[in-house]
Amino acid sequence: MTDIATAQARPNARSIANREKIYQAAMDLFRDRVFDAVTMQDIADQAGMSRASVFNHFHNKIALLGEFFERFTVEALEMAGASSATGFRGRLVSLFGPFGTIAHRNKPIIAQIASLAMGHGPRAELESELDNDLVRYFLDVIADAKQANEIRHDLDDNFLAHMLLGLLTVTAHDWVNSGQKTRLDEDLIARFDVLIAGVGN
Repeated sequence: MTDIATAQARPNARSIANREKIYQAAMDLFRDRVFDAVTMQDIADQAGMSRASVFNHFHNKIALLGEFFERFTVEALEMAGASSATGFRGRLVSLFGPFGTIAHRNKPIIAQIASLAMGHGPRAELESELDNDLVRYFLDVIADAKQANEIRHDLDDNFLAHMLLGLLTVTAHDWVNSGQKTRLDEDLIARFDVLIAGVGN
């Protein structure tokens, strides 16, 4: 690729700033209003930009939710990765804490994502990629736990990692369906403690 083509393909600082402005405006509206009541024009007005500019960065509101979901997952994984926690349970809890904190700051957005069943919708590919990132984290935790003789060695790593992912997803959906009245991180820890009791040495 030539230098000119590379420069054209790379978003400039203004484009990045405009995208972030639109994203933050949308998240503010999604937190304050019913999702279906927010229009792309509302987002443009909130961002102080034209409707065309909004569509240039995000084709629809679902794309904005997808952006949130990606940032949410990446942030939680980065925080877990930076944690000094050790051990099977400790490293799992280091992931649940950020999940709970971010989820509680954004209850209406999390509820909307859950209601859309994104894994079967237009953002399925993105969600699959993020699920793979979570599975990789779980596989790393499982490998360390086996090396430390914390969990049974006869367990299939891949199966257990996907079981952990499934329990994470189901617990988050149950939290939404029950009205988000509890602490998501506490719900996750309680359920995972049951699983840990079954796989531990």
